[in-house]
Amino acid sequence: MRKWLWLMMLAVCPPLAAVSADVTVDDFAYGVRIDVPGTTAIAAMSLPEQVYGSAFRPDLGDIRVFNAAGEPVPHMIRYAQTLKTDAPWRSLPFFPLPEAAAAGTGGYGVFVRTGPDGAVVRVDPPSAQVSSAPPRTFLIDLSRVGLSRDGRSLARLRLKWQPGDGHIMATLAVDASDDLVNWTTIAPRSAVSDIRYAGHRLMANTIRLSATGKRYLRLRHLDEGPALSLVRIEGRIQPEGRNPVRAFVKIDGRPDPDRSGVFEYSTGGALPVDRVNLVFDQANSMADARLESRSGPDAAWIRRFKGLFYRIDVDEPPLTSAPQAVKVSMDRHWRLSVDASESTIGSAVPRLELGYRPHDLFFIARGSGPFTLAFGSAAVEPLKVNVAALFDGINRHRENGMEQWVVPRGQRIVLGGPRRLTPLPAPLPMRRIVLWSILVAGVLVVAVMAWRLARRMNS
Repeated sequence: MRKWLWLMMLAVCPPLAAVSADVTVDDFAYGVRIDVPGTTAIAAMSLPEQVYGSAFRPDLGDIRVFNAAGEPVPHMIRYAQTLKTDAPWRSLPFFPLPEAAAAGTGGYGVFVRTGPDGAVVRVDPPSAQVSSAPPRTFLIDLSRVGLSRDGRSLARLRLKWQPGDGHIMATLAVDASDDLVNWTTIAPRSAVSDIRYAGHRLMANTIRLSATGKRYLRLRHLDEGPALSLVRIEGRIQPEGRNPVRAFVKIDGRPDPDRSGVFEYSTGGALPVDRVNLVFDQANSMADARLESRSGPDAAWIRRFKGLFYRIDVDEPPLTSAPQAVKVSMDRHWRLSVDASESTIGSAVPRLELGYRPHDLFFIARGSGPFTLAFGSAAVEPLKVNVAALFDGINRHRENGMEQWVVPRGQRIVLGGPRRLTPLPAPLPMRRIVLWSILVAGVLVVAVMAWRLARRMNS
């Protein structure tokens, strides 16, 4: 009787243990090759954009780094960081330059006096009669504040003017010089504005500058509109170290066929978005809009931002709304809802501009290269071992870290192919199968025993 019981259990019960194979390069859909210098201990690189589009897991847990022998090496990813934050705004000395009334003066009839260190001491008007109109040109002195020390130059200007009831719109240019005679244009055309309407305010008062280490700047009007009544000019130098890390993508949308003023967008990847904006192709467009996102087609929509986006074409370049900060989201689906009563977007579909903080990848260069960054797998789980403490402990012994920054070689390559992105069928519930198998076997044993007992009683 026991022999029958064991035979039945072996027949119906599946194996209770299975040996799983190690993760290999072919378990991933795609990859990129990485060349690492031979003396490198820790390599670092900015995570390529195609990783976000091909990774299966939104937490990027399905990526690995392999050496030339196909062995996985320890790695870590984290949001890209800057060495230092943006420099503070600093007030800059500036002087209005009155325009000479005489047309034959050949320019601005002023005399600029400088001290021994080159700083502007005084701006003297010409002896000839000058116009009583407000000045349209300003001289900015950078020599006395030392903004160009350490090889860093001025990156932006910020203007402040007298508040008033009227609208402010002006087009400006900025020139740079070392001798107040020869000038080089570093901002050929920039628009500033301060417009209030229906409770909204369009404020644009910063000017981006090309890199320059010159000692003087000249701010001048290009249009014939009212002159700016400037009360303060501030400057900000370029940040130290790497530039602030943020990438932007523009996504085309499609209108919702069932609802007017609603548009849907798909990022095509799990981008860690923290900035949003709208890009209008038609001039003089404005949208009072709400942006929402969700992780999948069946998930609930989550509100990310509500506010005003605009494009005003007063001159070249047009005035546009700045990207708005939102809580970091890696959702792939976005929805825009526009209030038609407060918006002027016409029939065109605005493009969605998303800014995201990419990740940096760090890995230990163990073994020989080239190394392969493999990504995109529906079967691979995240690493169970947290190696962040290892990298932090190594960097703690060096002030600036000991990683060697590298770049991927060439384009994306195919490893296991797109089929690796197809989710595997759900695993069999082994415990339930075993329990049911034992239960069925027990019922069969009881049935056999009852049958034999009945035969004996009949005989």
